[in-house]
Amino acid sequence: MKRTFIFLLIVMISSQLTFAQKSGTVWPMKGLVRCYFAQPIDASFAVDGNVAIQTPNAILDSVAGYISRAKKTVDICQYEYETFSGDQIGPALNAAAARGVKIRYIDDYSQTSAGNNTGVTALSSSIYKETSPSSASGITHNKFVIVDETYYDSTKAFVVTGSPDWDKDMNTGDYNNIIIFQSKQLAKAYTSEFNIMWGDTTHGAAANTSLAKFGSAKPSWGSQHAFNIGGSIVDLYFSPTDGVETNVIQPTIASANIDCYCGMFTFSESTAATDLVNQKTAGATVYAILDQYSSGGEAAYSTLQTDLGAHFADNPSSSSYIYHNKYLIVNPSAPCDDPKVLTGSHNWTSSANSDNDENTVVVHNDTIARFYLQSFAGDFKTLKPATLATVADPCGTLGVKELSIADGGISIYPNPAAEGTTVYLNINPLVKLNNATLTMYNVMGDKRYESPVSNQHNIINCSAQAKGMYFYQLVNDGSVIKTGKLLIQ
Repeated sequence: MKRTFIFLLIVMISSQLTFAQKSGTVWPMKGLVRCYFAQPIDASFAVDGNVAIQTPNAILDSVAGYISRAKKTVDICQYEYETFSGDQIGPALNAAAARGVKIRYIDDYSQTSAGNNTGVTALSSSIYKETSPSSASGITHNKFVIVDETYYDSTKAFVVTGSPDWDKDMNTGDYNNIIIFQSKQLAKAYTSEFNIMWGDTTHGAAANTSLAKFGSAKPSWGSQHAFNIGGSIVDLYFSPTDGVETNVIQPTIASANIDCYCGMFTFSESTAATDLVNQKTAGATVYAILDQYSSGGEAAYSTLQTDLGAHFADNPSSSSYIYHNKYLIVNPSAPCDDPKVLTGSHNWTSSANSDNDENTVVVHNDTIARFYLQSFAGDFKTLKPATLATVADPCGTLGVKELSIADGGISIYPNPAAEGTTVYLNINPLVKLNNATLTMYNVMGDKRYESPVSNQHNIINCSAQAKGMYFYQLVNDGSVIKTGKLLIQ
């Protein structure tokens, strides 16, 4: 009962979607957030029959499928696109351009100059293209597609991101994940970042290279990082302006109280490796999969290999394919303890943090976290080979528990709360607050309550709220520092 309710709560909203065309496939899935995996998953980690979707030899077909749905605009920032047999992305883009869709495309200088962006070269001349400048501080390593951000029907707006470059091996063999968001608000945020690199805000017009900014030359894209998508909080960050290593990756690792799983292509940030080991020492179950690409004398690789022991796996150099994922799963076994997935284009390197153009999303959603766990478990079984340990759900029968000081110094109680009673928010004085606000949403994503808060004993006025599950987020100085659930019964 509990898990079925949580699944309906978080992943409901839109009806079953099935979409197939010659130019690509949108795999059937419920909800406003969808994810697909290139390699076999381990369905034994599914809950209530919610099994993750593996797209055998076709993970890029989903990208083509969403492009094929475009009515008005498509914006793409993609590190590498090399034509390959069976490629459906190029035909989908050319078909969209032929029916009048305005398309803008940014690719990376290093890949273009090396002759690797053959897919971009083959695109219709009516598609406006821009290559990042050779003078940029780092590579343009983004991998995202924005569909119909300007269309009048907000349900048609999508953002597609994840780990794969666009080539044959990425589509048919490499370990990758793609995540799709149906959200006009998130699409607008991605478009703001895109426009900085394009140097202009006009769809259907060439880039203004005199104003375009890349890498460390970029100004901040905006101040809103948290978005409510179908009842789930999704955080969005871009490199290098957002300091993702310090401001996002490290705090996300630190929130892993129950279990944590890291799957990474390039991992050279020693601090992040130490943080993962520290969570293991503190009692969390911690696993990692790295590609052999990270083994070349990197301290982070050695730290995880030594300290995680049997919980560490790597993709051997003899493999025909690379382990190209870039994700972290936190607390997927604890639906009450803010389960989340951090993913995107960002490898855990200093250049990704300080120089490259990258995008990172953090999805606070127990169902999505469990999908990623199924993928990680399947990869671990293939590469180790061994089966992940099963972590007991600590949440009890209601799927909600009171947050303690150990969870970050923030607690909401009583939780669950009786309808019409007073609820309190307690914040440890050691948590520094500045212009902090608590906001609550119902399962439809409607804002139901908002109030400024301080380090004093805060009363949350829930007397007018109906029974049900609510989501809250605590924003401090423009950044989300805590999210969670409140059950009123």
